[in-house]
Amino acid sequence: MKQRSMRVLIPAFLIPLGLCILGSILIWIFAPNEQATPEQSTNPNTTLSAEPTPVAVSPVNANPSNDLSDEQARIDLYKRVGPAVVSIDTEVAGESSQEVTQEALGSGFLVDDQGHIATNNHVIEGATRIFVTFSDGRQVPASLRGADQDNDIAVIKVEAEEVSSIAPMVFGNSREVQVGQDTIAIGNPFGLQNTMTLGIVSAVEGRSLPGRTLANGGQFRISRIIQTDAAINPGNSGGPLLNSNGEVIGINTAIRVSDPTAAPAFAGVGYAVPANTVKIIVEDLIKTGKHDSAYLGVSMLTISSQLAEELKLPVNQGALVTNVVVDGPADQAGIRLGTNSIQVEGAELIIDSDIVTAFNGERIRSSDDLIAHINDSRVGDKVNLTIIRGEEEQTVEVTLGARP
Repeated sequence: MKQRSMRVLIPAFLIPLGLCILGSILIWIFAPNEQATPEQSTNPNTTLSAEPTPVAVSPVNANPSNDLSDEQARIDLYKRVGPAVVSIDTEVAGESSQEVTQEALGSGFLVDDQGHIATNNHVIEGATRIFVTFSDGRQVPASLRGADQDNDIAVIKVEAEEVSSIAPMVFGNSREVQVGQDTIAIGNPFGLQNTMTLGIVSAVEGRSLPGRTLANGGQFRISRIIQTDAAINPGNSGGPLLNSNGEVIGINTAIRVSDPTAAPAFAGVGYAVPANTVKIIVEDLIKTGKHDSAYLGVSMLTISSQLAEELKLPVNQGALVTNVVVDGPADQAGIRLGTNSIQVEGAELIIDSDIVTAFNGERIRSSDDLIAHINDSRVGDKVNLTIIRGEEEQTVEVTLGARP
């Protein structure tokens, strides 16, 4: 039985911010504001150990020099980066040894010269055997290096000699990605190997993908997801989303479908986990086989102009702290929860708590902004949060912990 792998999201909507819904939005540091239903997955075991070369990275150009309206530019880009994109087949054992194994198909891309390949966790989860097919038709076995269920990222490995003639992909800086920028997706939709599609960045704000439910009742979410209209279909999961310089700006992970009861098909909305998040996780998985997500330990609410006016807040942008986890990193650093509250739709909302307005000097406009900065950090990082407390601006140093 052949199963094409691509995470599919049921239709959802962006939750508006304002008083009419304040009681229903208490956004944890790991939970931005778009709702969706994830596939269930488990984190595979990790066994290998190898010393990799550093994952390649270069600054992304928000106004790339290559003009993808030019046919030859597209041809040259595909020839240059296409060999680093692979097809991934997996076998999953049945409940007994007599049962026929199932196969799933997805995509991946080479990230170094040691044979490490990045893909989605849901492409390889539960696999007993993994096979990689290169653009020249060679198929070789691969082993699992590590997986991060929360962010749906995994790294598999083939022998270094198998990739000696292939240039690995280079990561760009996804924080500089702009709406309207050209995008290219290369992958294996419906098993059609090394297919290239072209589109643009459709959105970078207010998009998130859901992950596991945490022990404290919150839900992990991947923030600053890149939305694109480049055609993505089942089998594209784990493949790269590129800018016009051929740099990886994201890893294609999910699509939106108009009818969740029908067979999944692209409806013009694809989602990619941003490269900055992917790069950190991939480096950790290559080095140790696991990734611990950074954690601040607060709940928060995005401040809009309307909200600021209604609540008479001192700023009209930022993240209002609505809860502080006892003994968490924010609590230990002195981030404060207020004492004055109002009732909104039967829920209590504290309105005089600290407001986070900057992270290491970069402006925070929303809770999603702050979440993105945390996701792009590592456990143990010391970060400076600019906060508004009452009418005063202060800077608080916080040592990020590991998400429970």
